[in-house]
Amino acid sequence: MEKNQIVHSCDNCGKIISSQTLPLSSGTTIISAGINGPKVAKIPVVLGEREIQIDVEAVFKLNEPFFEIKRIKKNVYLTQCKLLPRSGVIAADGTLISGKLFISGFVRKNIEYATADCVEKEVVSGRIAHTTIDVPFTAVTEVVYAVPPVVNVRGAQTEIDLLNSCGCQDCTGTIIGKSGCEQYLEDNITFTESPYCELEGVRIFEDDISSDPLYHKTNSNVQLYNKVTEKMVIYIRLKVLQLQQVNIPYIRYCDSDCDE
Repeated sequence: MEKNQIVHSCDNCGKIISSQTLPLSSGTTIISAGINGPKVAKIPVVLGEREIQIDVEAVFKLNEPFFEIKRIKKNVYLTQCKLLPRSGVIAADGTLISGKLFISGFVRKNIEYATADCVEKEVVSGRIAHTTIDVPFTAVTEVVYAVPPVVNVRGAQTEIDLLNSCGCQDCTGTIIGKSGCEQYLEDNITFTESPYCELEGVRIFEDDISSDPLYHKTNSNVQLYNKVTEKMVIYIRLKVLQLQQVNIPYIRYCDSDCDE
């Protein structure tokens, strides 16, 4: 064996449990069929699209004092996106012009930072650690409708007074009037499809300021930090949709010699 050669022992290098090549399975192409002529489809309709600016300032601590932040990876998640369809502007003819949209969520941040485990006069050594935090946000915005939502309002309850000549006791025929023991009620309820949101895209601008400094006891030129003050501007692009019935007309395509 040559000098300075390093030999690694391996008790278990792993093994292949199974492997096989799968043949191509034959199949039959099926042509989709549908009804001819004008159609009525229930499909998602875009009520409006909005890019919302949310400004957030947060202060947080990492798992331990840190020397430097190396990288921050971010993702945005929505926990609420609720439209109040009749809470905005309504035209004189009753047409819905806009509605208020309530959104909530959080920015999940995976922060990679450097520690200072070993500090000498001219050298700082440490680990690359990470902490994941969720920074919450809440906002309200107004969505101008490209297509008004379909909203069905519950009708007023109606009551029918029943005539009864017997009352609720003896049927003597001496009392004629409204029945006191029977009511006839009518309610008119038409349900509304609930609008929902789709998250289209996100832009995030941020400034992270290390704060609450600590000076290392063996080297006063090495400064550690306990906290991070974060200022974020988040732009969230949303689509608000609702299932609606849409008429799809039949379009006839003719050659130049078609009769008009």
